[in-house]
Order: sequence, then structure tokens, then C-alpha cells
Amino acid sequence: MSDDTGILLFLAAGVLVLALIVVLGVLSSRRKKAATAHTWTVRTGWIGEQPFLESTDLAPDDKRQEELFRQTYPIGGSVTVAITDEQGERAEHEVHVSRIGRSLRAGFPQAKVGLTAYFREWEGTEFPVAFAVKGSDKIVELAMDAEGVTARDAAGVSVFASPWSTLLFSNGPDIVLAGGTGKTVRVEYKDGDTLEELLIKYGTLKQMHF
Repeated sequence: MSDDTGILLFLAAGVLVLALIVVLGVLSSRRKKAATAHTWTVRTGWIGEQPFLESTDLAPDDKRQEELFRQTYPIGGSVTVAITDEQGERAEHEVHVSRIGRSLRAGFPQAKVGLTAYFREWEGTEFPVAFAVKGSDKIVELAMDAEGVTARDAAGVSVFASPWSTLLFSNGPDIVLAGGTGKTVRVEYKDGDTLEELLIKYGTLKQMHF
């Protein structure tokens, strides 16, 4: 076999491999788009005494599975959840979906997203609230109310503010916030599950970590 023939065979094999990858990718994409069964499961999480339902991890581009989640938990639809009352008695209650949140899960290069269903019965009950943080622009506090989010420095001066309607967040090792003013800030926090959940619930995810 001549060197030229060997090179041609090698190139042909490479072309076939690339074609196979493309075909398999197209078939996989079609299967995802046509899926009728969900691949995720849900668990109950809590913000204080407030329950919510969150999915297992999903690929960021898996729109079909996100669609199935939203169909399973439509806005205004009812869900039965088990809640423990002040006397420690556990009972099932019917609650109603008010919004679906999206959050960043895992990290580069295998980023995933999570979906969360929140309930009308607890809409706005978390506010007002403030969290001690450490952030860019000397931010030391992140305050939230029914209108939106305000980040302040040690002198109480507002460094960043955004209404919920325009607030963008990215939750990773730290929190990245952006809003209608065009300013972007980063904050770090300890034991910030509640802070993070409120951003997921009322803000809009935009992947800004990588």
C-alpha cells in the first residue's frame, strides 16, 4: 500500500467517524425533543417552614425535560405536600404552584440546571429580610423585600439595586448579580441556602460564572 493510499484511507475513516457522530447527535436530539416520560425526580426542600419541590439535575439544553416539568407543575396547578405543623403533626396539604425557578447546578465543564416549583401560599412571606455577605464594591449586606434586592456597603450606602423583574443571578461558588442598571456584583456568603433559594424563586437565572 502506498503512502498516499494509506493517507486517503485514514482521512476516509475520519470522515466516517465524524458523520457517525453527527448522525448519533441528531438522533439523540430528536429523541429528547420527542420524549414523553420525564428523566428527573423531585424532592421536597424547605425555606424555613415553606416547602418547595426541586428536580434532579438536567442538561441546560434539555428543553423537552424542562417542558415536561412545567407541564407536570403548571402555574396555578395544585400539588399535595406533607407539612409538619407547630405541634409536630405531619399532614398533607393542597398547595398551588405560583412560579417555576431555574438554578445553576454543578460546574464547568459539566454545568447542569435545576428546576424548582414554588407555591402561592407562601408568596412574599419571606420579606423583608437581610443577609450578611462579603462582596465586590465593599458590599456587606444583601437586603430583599417585595420590590427587589439592594446591596449595601458598611456605611449603609446602596451599591447595587434591582427590582425582581430585571434581576439576573448566577449561583455558583459565589453569587453573581446583575440588573437593570448594567452593574454586576459578586457576593460570598456563609450558610446561604435561604439567600440562594430566594434569588432562585424571585430572580431570573443567567449563567455568568463561566
